[in-house]
Amino acid sequence: MDSKRYVIGIDAGTTGCRTVIFNLRGDEIASGYKENPLRYPQAGWVECSPQAIIDNCYDSTREAIGKSGIDPQDIASISFTMMRSSFVLRDEDGGFVRDIIMWQDLRNAEMLPWMEQQLAEHGMTADDLYDITGFPLGQVWPSSKIYWVKKHHPELYERTALIHSIHALVMKAYGADDYIDDTDDAGWWQIVDGDTFQYDHKLAGIFGVDAAKYSKNVPSGTVAGAVTREVAEKTGLAEGTPLVVGSGDHQCAAVGLGNITEGMASLVLGTAGVIVAQSEQPVRDPNRKAHVIGSALHKWEIEGHASAAASSFKWVRQTFGQLEMTAQELTGIDCYDLLTRQAAQSRPGAQGLVFVPWLAGAACPFYNADARGAFVGMTFGHNKSDIVRAAMEGVCYEMRAMIDAINQAGLPDFEFFRISGGAARSPLWNQISADVYGKPVETVKAKEATALGAAMIGAVGAGVFGSLKEAVDEMVHVVGRWEPVEANVKVYDDMYRIFDGTYHALSARVYPAVAAAQGF
Repeated sequence: MDSKRYVIGIDAGTTGCRTVIFNLRGDEIASGYKENPLRYPQAGWVECSPQAIIDNCYDSTREAIGKSGIDPQDIASISFTMMRSSFVLRDEDGGFVRDIIMWQDLRNAEMLPWMEQQLAEHGMTADDLYDITGFPLGQVWPSSKIYWVKKHHPELYERTALIHSIHALVMKAYGADDYIDDTDDAGWWQIVDGDTFQYDHKLAGIFGVDAAKYSKNVPSGTVAGAVTREVAEKTGLAEGTPLVVGSGDHQCAAVGLGNITEGMASLVLGTAGVIVAQSEQPVRDPNRKAHVIGSALHKWEIEGHASAAASSFKWVRQTFGQLEMTAQELTGIDCYDLLTRQAAQSRPGAQGLVFVPWLAGAACPFYNADARGAFVGMTFGHNKSDIVRAAMEGVCYEMRAMIDAINQAGLPDFEFFRISGGAARSPLWNQISADVYGKPVETVKAKEATALGAAMIGAVGAGVFGSLKEAVDEMVHVVGRWEPVEANVKVYDDMYRIFDGTYHALSARVYPAVAAAQGF
């Protein structure tokens, strides 16, 4: 094992698949990326071919190996991370029953009242469901999407012999011994005990599904196979390289950010926005908003989830940033840098302009599929700089709402936050984050913290390190820190109250009417 100098993290994400090779100091050696062919059959629906994800992972690995110039025999392990809350349906022969209904898909909102009705018929409420599973009712989780398939396409559900996550999809494709998911992510099915991560057959019966159809779960860090000869030929990997069970993208991002103890939290501002806090004991949010899931430490995490986050800023770029995108083509200067430079010309609070980033519905702590994005407070006095800054601030307001929810779960106070994702590459956005949260924020050297976390789990599983703490000490390096500015904190406290009030003002009548008018 001493000759093994590299580890690989493979990230099967929402928008694309990425393979990253790291050395044992946490330095990125090379990476490959392939974009997923997402489909939008109608408004609010998002799908993807499972075979396309497998092929993209293969191609990204071949690209990374080709760029690296390393000997594949020097790779100690490969581990996996993936977009969570998405699922694959397989028939008895291992074939795909249908394309993946992605986690951002909103078609399942109709099943939430049905779930409440099913619970009521068994003398239970949504609160009882949360107390058992650690998950509130919400449109993001795969549970109601599976129930949607069962309702509208019962023949597909009957054909289904196995339901598993993207982890099992990719790991099996690389040579795993079976379709294996990680125990950390069992809770997404919402028929799992949130303390033990074991299937609750009573809950499965309430919702009319068979727990025996759901995947086998084993702890992250478990060696569960090796690269096959066929996969080696497709990817450039060495046959026999150990395959190690990984974890969900945000559990892995927490590890890659060094978030492995109580007293800190990690924030990911990427396609989705997620806050992760570690807990030594089973935990629940007393308001039943933040969800509870397993951690890569084989303990518990409490999380808040935003469906859009920085992807809403991508929408701002596409809608308002045509000039910047053209300038990028001509000059090579990143269009996001050009936009954030403009945002810096606007004062904190964007002259009272508020952006609510619910372009894919509101998740934690509101859980309202009808919620929609908006700029509130627009006047003739506002300009593009204010619009861009308000969008950046709105993403942080949504994250603060989740922080406030998790703060009520009885964990030690957060002393600081570690941030990753596209937004973390912007010094201005990091300062806004510190000011909105009122606590310091830090960034780390690794740009791909999610893939790094998976690679670190693989390194521990393969025996390169004795523990995740040892891996963090060697592979995670803080490179930036932003302290909150007191004057800005006061401004953002006021603006956050407006943000929160905006939701409550629109939720009862406006959002349902808009959702009805849009037809989903």
